[in-house]
Amino acid sequence: MSRTYEQLKAEVQRLQSEGRVNAWPTDEERIDWAYGNSKIENDGVTREMAEQAVARAPSKAR
Repeated sequence: MSRTYEQLKAEVQRLQSEGRVNAWPTDEERIDWAYGNSKIENDGVTREMAEQAVARAPSKAR
């Protein structure tokens, strides 16, 4: 079954309103995303570099 963007968006919003999904990613999720996406482009990127970048960036979750 394929769902449309609007259906998926409505489902995420429902889960957020029930407290089952965070509205904002945690710092750990942000680090994982930054590291994973950066590592694809540059093998020289380390997890420590991603941690430092996330620590410097503003976060709505904090």
